[in-house]
Amino acid sequence: MSIAFEIFIWLIVETGLSFLFYSTGWLLVKVVTFGQYKSEFKDFASYKASKAKRVDLTFLLGFCFYVALIALMAYLSH
Repeated sequence: MSIAFEIFIWLIVETGLSFLFYSTGWLLVKVVTFGQYKSEFKDFASYKASKAKRVDLTFLLGFCFYVALIALMAYLSH
């Protein structure tokens, strides 16, 4: 495969995973605060348009959730 095609595929995967982490983090914040946290959920198009190079805290929370889930699964399977 060409390098350009591989870069294109990885950009699509990165955008999809970052939106998955963002939506998971947003859902966790809503559940933990029992809906008291006033934050509007961005759909995929709005998220992709406003995505910057800074680290979003809801994205970071979603990422940490999946890391903790994988670590828990590894610990329990050991």
